[in-house]
Amino acid sequence: MSKKQFKFQASSSRAVSGASGASDGALGSLGGGFGAVPSSPLSYVYEPPDLSKILEPNIVVAFKNLQKKDSTTKAKALEDLQKYVSALHPKDGVEEAVLESWIKVYPRTSIDTSRRVRQLAHLLQGAIAHVSGRKFAKCMPDTVGPWLAGVFDGDTMASNAAKESLKQVFPTEDKLKNVWRVYLGPILQYCSDAIIKETSNTLSDERTVSPDDASAKHARVVAAAIHVVRHVIDNTPEDAFGREHDVLASLLSRKELWKFSSHSDPSVRRAVYKLLDSSLNKMPGVLDLESISSCVLLSSLSISQASSAVDYSRVLAHLTKHNPRVWTDFYKGTGKKAASKRLSQFLAKGSQGGPAVFWEHVKTLLLYVPRSILLPAEDSPYPSLVVFEALRDGISSRDELRSNHPAAWSAYLVLVERFLSFPNIDRDQLIDSTIMPMLVQYIAPSLETSSWTVSASQESIMLDVARIAITSKESFTSQWQTLSKKLIQDMQTSLPEQSKDFVKSQDAIAAKASRWYKLQGALSNVEIPQEIRTAIADATISEIESAISLLRGRNGKPYGAARLVGHAVRSMPDLLSVQDTLKALISDFLTIDGRELLFSPSGPVIIELLPSLRSALGIDGIYRSLLRSVLEASQSPAKEKMLQVFVSSPCLAQLDQDQQLLARLTSSLQQAVDNADDQNEILRTIIANPNAPTKLTQNLLTRMLDNLAIEERQSASFSGLEMVATHNPNAIKAYSASTESSTLLTKLIPLTEASDNTIVHRARSLKNNIQAIVSANPAQAYKTRIQILSSNLDAVEEDALPVTSLINLMHEALNEYGDDQRRASIAEELLPDQARWDGALGPLLASKPNPSLSIMNDLGAAVLLVEPTASPTPVSFDKAGLSAAFRMFWFTSALIRSCDIVEHATAERRSCTYRYLSIVSAMASDQISIASSHSLWEEQGPEPEHSIFNIITETQKLLASLLAENPVNPSVRDVLSKLSEGSRGMSVGAYYSSRAYISVAREMINRHTGLEYNAGVVELGAVKASADVFTGIAIVSAITDLTALTKSFNELLATLTGRDLKERSDGLPNIIMLNSILSNEDFADLLTGIPKSRLIFFVQHICSQLISLHRFPEPDSPATIVALGLEAEIMRALNQILPAIKETYGSFWENVLEVLTESWSSKAEILDERLPLIHASLRLYSTLQRLGSEESNDDLVDALKSHEESTASGMVNLLNALQDLPDEAHGPRQMVNELLARLISKAKTSVSATSSSELFPILASESVALQRAAHEILHARIPKEQENVSLDKALSKDYVAKLPEELLSLIIEAPTLESLADASFERSIPPFLQSYVLSWHIIFDYWDGASDAVKNDYVTIIQEGSYIKGLLDFASDFLITSRSRPVDASRLEIGTYRPGADPPEKDFQWLLIHLYYLALKHLPTLAKTWWRDDTSRQTQMSVESWTEKHISPHIITSELHAVSSWATTRDSDSDQPMTIKTSTPTREITASIPVDEQAMSLTITLPPSYPLNRATVSGLHRVGVTEQKWRSWIITTQGVINFSNIGGGGQLIDGLMAWRKNVTATLKGQTECAICYSVISADRQLPSKRCGTCKNLFHGSCLFKWFKSSNSSSCPLCRNQFSYA
Repeated sequence: MSKKQFKFQASSSRAVSGASGASDGALGSLGGGFGAVPSSPLSYVYEPPDLSKILEPNIVVAFKNLQKKDSTTKAKALEDLQKYVSALHPKDGVEEAVLESWIKVYPRTSIDTSRRVRQLAHLLQGAIAHVSGRKFAKCMPDTVGPWLAGVFDGDTMASNAAKESLKQVFPTEDKLKNVWRVYLGPILQYCSDAIIKETSNTLSDERTVSPDDASAKHARVVAAAIHVVRHVIDNTPEDAFGREHDVLASLLSRKELWKFSSHSDPSVRRAVYKLLDSSLNKMPGVLDLESISSCVLLSSLSISQASSAVDYSRVLAHLTKHNPRVWTDFYKGTGKKAASKRLSQFLAKGSQGGPAVFWEHVKTLLLYVPRSILLPAEDSPYPSLVVFEALRDGISSRDELRSNHPAAWSAYLVLVERFLSFPNIDRDQLIDSTIMPMLVQYIAPSLETSSWTVSASQESIMLDVARIAITSKESFTSQWQTLSKKLIQDMQTSLPEQSKDFVKSQDAIAAKASRWYKLQGALSNVEIPQEIRTAIADATISEIESAISLLRGRNGKPYGAARLVGHAVRSMPDLLSVQDTLKALISDFLTIDGRELLFSPSGPVIIELLPSLRSALGIDGIYRSLLRSVLEASQSPAKEKMLQVFVSSPCLAQLDQDQQLLARLTSSLQQAVDNADDQNEILRTIIANPNAPTKLTQNLLTRMLDNLAIEERQSASFSGLEMVATHNPNAIKAYSASTESSTLLTKLIPLTEASDNTIVHRARSLKNNIQAIVSANPAQAYKTRIQILSSNLDAVEEDALPVTSLINLMHEALNEYGDDQRRASIAEELLPDQARWDGALGPLLASKPNPSLSIMNDLGAAVLLVEPTASPTPVSFDKAGLSAAFRMFWFTSALIRSCDIVEHATAERRSCTYRYLSIVSAMASDQISIASSHSLWEEQGPEPEHSIFNIITETQKLLASLLAENPVNPSVRDVLSKLSEGSRGMSVGAYYSSRAYISVAREMINRHTGLEYNAGVVELGAVKASADVFTGIAIVSAITDLTALTKSFNELLATLTGRDLKERSDGLPNIIMLNSILSNEDFADLLTGIPKSRLIFFVQHICSQLISLHRFPEPDSPATIVALGLEAEIMRALNQILPAIKETYGSFWENVLEVLTESWSSKAEILDERLPLIHASLRLYSTLQRLGSEESNDDLVDALKSHEESTASGMVNLLNALQDLPDEAHGPRQMVNELLARLISKAKTSVSATSSSELFPILASESVALQRAAHEILHARIPKEQENVSLDKALSKDYVAKLPEELLSLIIEAPTLESLADASFERSIPPFLQSYVLSWHIIFDYWDGASDAVKNDYVTIIQEGSYIKGLLDFASDFLITSRSRPVDASRLEIGTYRPGADPPEKDFQWLLIHLYYLALKHLPTLAKTWWRDDTSRQTQMSVESWTEKHISPHIITSELHAVSSWATTRDSDSDQPMTIKTSTPTREITASIPVDEQAMSLTITLPPSYPLNRATVSGLHRVGVTEQKWRSWIITTQGVINFSNIGGGGQLIDGLMAWRKNVTATLKGQTECAICYSVISADRQLPSKRCGTCKNLFHGSCLFKWFKSSNSSSCPLCRNQFSYA
């Protein structure tokens, strides 16, 4: 050991003396040399381990750190050692030097004051032992003691660590038991040393450890060691101790061990008590009873046993039971330390916070403690009551838990009974002193005698008290009579009603009577002497008589007396059967006085009394009589209170015998339910009463269900129904079995979809509860749900269930009752039949379809032939705005999607379902196209349009899959057959049956390409001969035989050629059928098989017909409408046939274009009847353009060129005619507008003759497509016009460029977020919104190609009109401030914009961001002013952050590029050239001007949020000018940049030019210095010293040097004396 180590370890002489001088032999084999180190493995004074043999340096450092005093350092060292051990392979093990060192440090480390250190030490011990394997066996004797002691560490985490480490090494219980057995000697030696030898001073250094921490450490070590010893005794058989038995016996006989029984630490005391308890069981013979008596009794009885009282009481009871002499023969205390006084001191402390088991141990102790301890004077008949008082003090202590009182008083009674068992004891005196006060305090409690209080809930204790008291008959009888008289007296002297403490006084009487009669009732059930029983009965009769007399005398006000009677009758029911007088008294009282006292305070008590007297007195008539009196009384709170009392009575069941009275009660209760709040006490009472008549409960349920529809009664009704479902589910079952079974769920289901979340939650919860209750009867539950679904399917009344609710209910029914047997029944019940469909569709099929729908279906202009019903019936809608037909459509679709229900339906019902779903689907498609075309749902109804669209789409997909699964299925064939029959005639129903037929047939053909469906070929001839146009078109669409189709086509050509179509009734039907054949995409090559000559003759004929048809009569006449349809169908035919004869020359090309031009130039209003014609004409023109581009026919090319301007003019005319007609909810009009917009886009050059002023109003069109068409034309035209405007501005100083007033008028009123509340971006950008942003886009087009002067004029106009504020306000709100996360513009090309490239909302965001970019680019000053002056601080921060991230980088790049371009293209100036460099990463522009051999330069820096924040200008090199002038130039340059109205880089260029002008003006005319021959001196100054004679200029610095070097002040040139000019 080094000197330093020795000095450190042995620096405390107290530590050495403490370790060696604490007791004899404490050091064992310690050497006698001076300064020898003690050998205790736990002492803080120890010889450090030899670390010189450890090979790993880091391990040496860790062990050294482990010997330091800081807990954190120790913990870190243990963690490092743990890492080292974890990295070792089990085959290598731990090196010997590490093991030796660890053995020395582990014991004291395992008891460290730091929990973390102890925990890590145990874990490391286990890891080392595990890795070392068998090699660690030699280390076990030195470490097993502290290792096992760690299991009993008071800290849970440290204890768990020790257990975990032991389990790691010894994984099974048997292996761990072997450790205890094999190393028993070292274990006991460790424990003995820790208990006997160690002290606080040996375990801790007083210099670094506080006294409290040292004491706690010592207590923890001692307690753990004692627990180890106890574990050894408990788990080691006596014959297995061997030679270690003497060691253990020696330890248990040591007084030093048992002195710890009075230790200040409760954990140590508990350990000692448990050890003594185990020793008494296993090794009682080795115990020194004198030492134990002295330590465990004499010393420990008087101290506080907080946290150890239970263990102490247990060991006291055990010790006393087996060795009572410890209280007498071995007890050495006298006087104040006498055993009786010590025992009293212990009992007076109570359980000291312990549980009730403490008193169980005390009970055992009191049973076995020697009599001499309880009765010091054995010959005295008057026992000492000291022990009773001590025990009662302990029980009544403020710290004693109430829950302990039963066990505590039980122990008290055990002590009394033991005293009573002693001979020569005055029993009466003992009972009077120890028992009677308890009885008196229980019946009539008093503060003065509160120590005798027994809780009112402890009737069993009081019964035992009474049974003990009865053993003294005279004393008990006397005391009982006294208590009875006192009760009567208290009742008679109770406070009057006027007193403020009236209720308190009466409740006290009632509580006293309750306790009194509960005790009497308990005594009546046990064996007691007859004379005692008689005395009790006499007292009871007297009390009842006094109570009834008092009630009569004081008009029922002292209700405490009434409660006394009730308690007496209920507690002693046999009393009435043997006491006729008492029976008569009570009967007369109820009969005569009951009605008068009904509304008195005693009234409710009297009603509560009736059930108890029913069997003894037969009082059914009294209950009904009193109830009738209450019902006859006027409405008041007192009446409601009495009603609640009556309905809570079991006698309520009697009302089944009196229906008239039941009806009156029901009416009164319904009124109470209507006026009740959420806390409906009357209803709660009825529900809780199992005797309530079923009829009464059902009537109240009906009233509550009705009240759900009344908002102010809704909450109370919910509360009532929830109470019924929770507390009386049988009432729900009975109600569901009644005729109104469906009412329960029907009333609740709509509320599950209410807008109020609270109502929704309550309704769903209540619905689920009711369904769970009703499901107990499956048949009834099934019937109820089917009834609800069937009755609500086509209902459109106010209270009809929503379809979503029906679907949810249907899913529930299918889940619970969806077996195959029942599905056929469900299909029959829930799939609508034909009569139901016809009834729902009747009103809808009374109106003629919109004629413009011909654009969107195969029937074309046949819609014009439909004959509507003369008197249409108005359509009704449900609360969601749905008609009965659509409700059935939606529900049927959902039902079929849910399961294979159609497979279980009859063939007829299946066919009917498919047919009507197809028809309604066609009608729904029309209403989606034109909102006003039908009334399947309300146009502005609550149900969202996208939801309806999804329903229709899903149903169409479902229908297609069902019909196409098996094309030869008879049901599918039947559907087509029935649809074919339905399409006959000209009715609306025939029209939609034909539409449905086409849809079904084509779906089958498309899905089954090999299918030949030519059944209609046979019928076609007959159909064509008839007037069934719809049927013919439908059949043609389903023919798959090309030969048959070609034959039909040729027949139609022959029929139509050479005939006047407008004069023949079959003209329109035939050409529609012709177009139907031509539109069949599967037969695109049909025309190749037709002779061209026949096609040419047909084309020439219908062209002539087209010319004659174009001159139609009055616009609104039926003939004109048919003519329009015929004209449209002719154009459709030409559109299909002309490509087949595109190489044919003829005048018909010119004729067609003339008709188109004339049609488009018409000034007639564009009604829906004209839309099909316009659409057909536009498609025909598009086809002609395509054919003309192929240049296969010179006649066509020439005709197109000659009509180019007229067609363009005609299309512009169409633009103007259609601009005010909205197309958002009008599909055909939207198709026309989009087609027109595409054609105009292609003809932009042709419409150049049209002035821009004619196109501006179209930007405000109600059509998005037309707006974009006008925008595209203007966007291409306006920038080109700016060259002429700039030229005019340059030629005339007075010329002022203007923005069109028509265009400015479109941006006056900016949109707001409020105006977007009802806007939808689903289909397109709302027209009003697109009009505004496209107008701004056109306005910014005026900046492209304009000169700076023209731009200034435009900026002035925008500034004077304050237009920019609206745009920027809206942009910031829409893009930034109104969103939780601003729009991400990082993926957009914000410098450009392409219309329609994205979905509508994304497209609008892109355009708005682009406009914001253009505003900052072209109007930087106005945008900066808006941002700084017209926005809030929060908005400024949000806008600045977003602009800096998304917009400013593009602006900066653009402007730097503009400056670079200007710098490379500007005229060079040989006198003062300026060099410009730009840097995009640093956002800087550096400009420099050479002056002589130096250069003036400055830097313009653009901020990250440019142009919202100003650019800054800073000088780099100042040459030849003063600081003041240089600073002035910098400020001027910065002002020009930041206050210029020109954007796009122009302001930066202006600033550079201003700086250059200043430099040029200053340097102009400067001459060289005649001394240095330079313009700029070394100090960067111009020549400023002028000679007065020769007038030459010199630098001041050069002149100074000249004077100094020449020793003269003469001018260097003229040699005259230098005089400053």
